[in-house]
Amino acid sequence: MKKILLILTLISSLQAFAQGEANNWYFGFGAGLQFNQATGNTTVLYDGQLSTNEGCSTISDANGNLLFYSDGITVWNRNHQVMPNGNGLFGDPSSTQSALVVPKPDDPDIFYIFTVDIKFDNEPVDHGLNYSIVDMSLDGGFGDVTADKNINLLSTCSEKITAVLKDCVTKSIWVIAFASPNGDSGIYDTYHAFEVSMTGVNATSVKSTFNLNVSDKRGYLKLSPDGTKMVCANMRGNFSDPNNMDQLLLYDFDETTGSVSNQQRLFINSQNNK
Repeated sequence: MKKILLILTLISSLQAFAQGEANNWYFGFGAGLQFNQATGNTTVLYDGQLSTNEGCSTISDANGNLLFYSDGITVWNRNHQVMPNGNGLFGDPSSTQSALVVPKPDDPDIFYIFTVDIKFDNEPVDHGLNYSIVDMSLDGGFGDVTADKNINLLSTCSEKITAVLKDCVTKSIWVIAFASPNGDSGIYDTYHAFEVSMTGVNATSVKSTFNLNVSDKRGYLKLSPDGTKMVCANMRGNFSDPNNMDQLLLYDFDETTGSVSNQQRLFINSQNNK
């Protein structure tokens, strides 16, 4: 199950980009792949520094040259060295979608790393949803994580986060997370869409609340490439309860407004062998 979620994380992290930005993938325990769009060839990479069970994200430039990658805690540059100030981001190695990299529209140097945390019994703090800024003009073009680091958007959040292009005119990007209406409790029923525009990250989200009572942080959030459909997969322990909504939910997404609507429950008749 975790391997499937890891692959989905990589795919989800790339749907806001085009061309060569998705050419390099680093994931898992030192694993990596490089895709050559011109030839269609795939090359196995052995130089990655990641060691994570789940969420991670990689970004390249438009020509397919690696820029950096992260597990939501540490950021490595294209030389596979930790960036200055590149430790201590508020993701988690057991967070399904721990890190999501989003570019600032019309600024080739600025990137946002959105992170979602998970709290275990032995961890005193749930950091929720945060973002940190990477400036690729610093450190001789290898990039730094700036002082704008771990900026909080939701104090409590599920492990789920995804992104999609709003439109080709403004080039804004929607970043969507799943939490409570105010991000202050561990019962999840609201989708928060944060707009990333040429002016930065809008900390006021577009909220879409549903009649849900999801209490398990685990799972996955995915948008279709055209931005019209969204699916939320939720983990739960009691599969014998047909009324439990911690399952697979399909929605319509309005890429113009950021609103989510038309909730439909999907049923999959298969065993969850996580």
